Amino acid sequence: MRILTLILTTIFLSNISAEHSHAKGTGLIFVSNERDHSITVLDPNTYEPIASIDSGRRPRDMQWNEDKTKLYVAASDDDRIEIIDVATSKIVGYIHPDEDPEMFDITPDGKILIASNEDDNMVSFVDIEKDKIIAQIPTGVEPEGVTISPDGKHVYITAEVSEMVHIIDIENQKTLADVLVGSRPRRAFFTLDGQEYWVTNEVSGYVSVIDTKTYKEKQRISFKPPGLREGDITPVGININPNGKTAYVTLGHANRLALVDVATKKVRKYLVVGVRAWNVEFSSDGKNLFVVNSGSDDVTVINAEKEEVIKTFPVGRYPHTLRIDD
Repeated sequence: MRILTLILTTIFLSNISAEHSHAKGTGLIFVSNERDHSITVLDPNTYEPIASIDSGRRPRDMQWNEDKTKLYVAASDDDRIEIIDVATSKIVGYIHPDEDPEMFDITPDGKILIASNEDDNMVSFVDIEKDKIIAQIPTGVEPEGVTISPDGKHVYITAEVSEMVHIIDIENQKTLADVLVGSRPRRAFFTLDGQEYWVTNEVSGYVSVIDTKTYKEKQRISFKPPGLREGDITPVGININPNGKTAYVTLGHANRLALVDVATKKVRKYLVVGVRAWNVEFSSDGKNLFVVNSGSDDVTVINAEKEEVIKTFPVGRYPHTLRIDD
């Protein structure tokens, strides 16, 4: 029976690979599962799994290359970034940014990968083509979030324990500023005009808004979902609608998603999602929003226009990041 199952699985995956071998924008959904050491691949119409890719240990952040033919996956406990060929769903190479890469970003020209090394308290710049570290810059304790500015000139690094954001000049690989924020800063985004950088502070329970010209915290956004204790509100994931008008913040142990008006910085609405809402990703057309729930091992799908939950589907154990090939 096991042999028959393996044969059928191989045939199925071969058909999937053949169907998408020359396609772009397949719509396929990829989810990294930290405790299963795998990447779940899902059908974009049914949200049913169609493949599972065995990864290195503890896969976390994922990013695309320029044309979305390759998906880069941080296998943190194996100290590497794995390169997945989207057409075949196979690992075709590795990048080595030193120990314990957790989060990373890629420069707009696709040449440099910048990764946070959580255990070593530094950030590594890696030449992707040569798989060579070209610079390493010290950070505060436990660096995590890595976000490159829209103009490609700066990278912002969150340091969880040190409660700060490091702003680094990419070309010169020098730290320009260290900005104190709240307790345990995690993930971030830039507004579409590049003038603001929003970062979640998990323990403090608020978002810091940093002015990218002055490198100063200009505002804080707090959350008060009805019926919840202050200590349950632990913002981690954050993203912005492609139209730039609404920000979406996962509130961790509160099992809520906060919708924030970008212009006014006011919370408009809270939606109930899964357990320990962790990360958030948009479809490229902005119609659907996907919330990764690490505590319930599933993903909540939200209709962005109606601002309603439309479906929840299971993935692997302790999901971390979701990316869509669209």
